Amino acid sequence: MPQFNFADALPQIVWLVVIFSILYLSLTRLLPKVERIVEHRKDRIAADLRAAEAARSEAEDASSGGSNAISDARSRSLAVTGRARDEAAAATAHTLARIDADLAAKAEAAAQGLATAKATAAAELDAVATEAAVDLIARVAGVSISNDEAAGAVRKAAA
Repeated sequence: MPQFNFADALPQIVWLVVIFSILYLSLTRLLPKVERIVEHRKDRIAADLRAAEAARSEAEDASSGGSNAISDARSRSLAVTGRARDEAAAATAHTLARIDADLAAKAEAAAQGLATAKATAAAELDAVATEAAVDLIARVAGVSISNDEAAGAVRKAAA
């Protein structure tokens, strides 16, 4: 193995010392910079944490004030909607009462019209039945009867 060749050991030792010296010098110069960067980051993180804590406490204060405002607004909105609901219910009740009265009047007028139409139809039906009875008796029996006799017979049969 060439690493264990003692004839070439001196150049290998020299190169080993040169390389380790370069590494040592570069680390001694870089290490303080790295330490400063780490300290700077620690300080910055601590400052950010303090700012976040301050912001959180401000947010909690604002939130408690906001929740009070929200509860006040909620109670006012409930009062307004309650009044609006009551006014709408009263207006609806008034409109329904007016419509019910109109419908009752129309129903009464329709009932009177129906009673009149029924009476008229019954009278006309009696007249038609009387004429039909006179005509039928004349055709079937060949006897002629008066309208008064036929009307009396129709009334008797209808009762």
